[in-house]
Amino acid sequence: MIAKDGGRAARAWVAGLTLIGGATASPAFAQQGPRGLTKPAPAAPTAKATVNGGAAAPSVKRDQIDVPPLKETAIPVNPTDAIAIVNGQVISRSQLADECVARKGKEILETLINRSLIEQALKAEKKEVTAAEIDREIDNVAERFGIGREAWLRTLDKERGISPFQYARDVIYPALAMRKLCEGKVVVTDNDLKLAFEAQYGDKLRCRLIMVDKLSKAQDIWEMLKKNPAGFEKIAQEQSMDLATRSLGGLLGEPITRHAHPKNVSDSAFLQLVDGDPADKDPSHKPKDGDFTGPIQASEGAWIILRREGVIPGNAAVSLKDENVKKKVHEIVYEVKMKETMGVVFENIMKGAEIENKLVGTVKLANEDQHPDARLDGEVKLMSNPESATPEAPAAAEAGGAAAAPRKLPTPVSVSPETAAEFEKLKATKTPAAPTAVTPSPGAPN
Repeated sequence: MIAKDGGRAARAWVAGLTLIGGATASPAFAQQGPRGLTKPAPAAPTAKATVNGGAAAPSVKRDQIDVPPLKETAIPVNPTDAIAIVNGQVISRSQLADECVARKGKEILETLINRSLIEQALKAEKKEVTAAEIDREIDNVAERFGIGREAWLRTLDKERGISPFQYARDVIYPALAMRKLCEGKVVVTDNDLKLAFEAQYGDKLRCRLIMVDKLSKAQDIWEMLKKNPAGFEKIAQEQSMDLATRSLGGLLGEPITRHAHPKNVSDSAFLQLVDGDPADKDPSHKPKDGDFTGPIQASEGAWIILRREGVIPGNAAVSLKDENVKKKVHEIVYEVKMKETMGVVFENIMKGAEIENKLVGTVKLANEDQHPDARLDGEVKLMSNPESATPEAPAAAEAGGAAAAPRKLPTPVSVSPETAAEFEKLKATKTPAAPTAVTPSPGAPN
């Protein structure tokens, strides 16, 4: 384990905390067991409505629909205690523990290490996460999903195998703890608000995509499209490596918004397919439906070409001068930047920690990237130089083969490792390869 790899893993781990929403329990809370996590919901009054004039029909609570009851089980704690008895033969707790370590030990130990680092950081700053705060956060998460607390906890237990105690300890607690460690470190600027407003309420670009793994292949396809723009869908079906859009001729399920991640992809798409050259005042030179971009580097091993299918106009009636709109946009930006800051803070905690992992046989020194024997070279570049092979031809052509107005194609831009990792996640989960917008608030206009 080295600091550089540990940094990326640290950011990924912190990002994972937000998938289910929440945190873990502090040491004292962890020893209390599930008490307080499954507090019974207050009894709701029985409805007096009648069915066909008959007896009153009891109301049905959503928490009670198709969810099994939670059960508390006493688990043997001594290594020699029987965890199971098969025809009189005892399987001890230590035997089970050995099997668990062999199968899942690496993953679980990493969680324990991360939790220890967070607890130490909290203690160093004289901060703590209380059981009451954990309970409130569980209630808030359940409310965001539109269900009651008990139903949410049962759903996690039934569908994801996460017990209420595990959820509080391993999900809610670290998320709350990291937020406390990031207090005062998140700053939302006027430019942040402007960019987020444009992403939320500005134009949206509907398009098709072709993704390949090499720049040279993307350039060949680009040359083919210049000669036959109408062949985009067929090429996408035959050559695109994005499985989520390939069968649809590259059509993306959701439109691209401005400043979405990966930002270099969305910025290039809007520059070439919506805005055009700001210095060119000839309206006939402006981008139009059917135009396509030059090759854009989406990650280290992915190059894409986008074709414009249409532009969804932004909501001109909404203004950032409206205090309610400004507040909503501020909340969105703050949460996005908070998650980014949490990743950076945890990465710094990881860098400053000395960790000896005896299970996998690795040793990480504190601040090892500053060690004189460290051999990580920050000046190492990619073997390929995308800029040296950038086509300087028009970025788009009219449908039917007519020559498009000359526009210089921006050079493909490389991306950071974090952006590349994010894009690879999109591919791995089979979601559309195009960037997604900053998470919109409920009810926001499209």
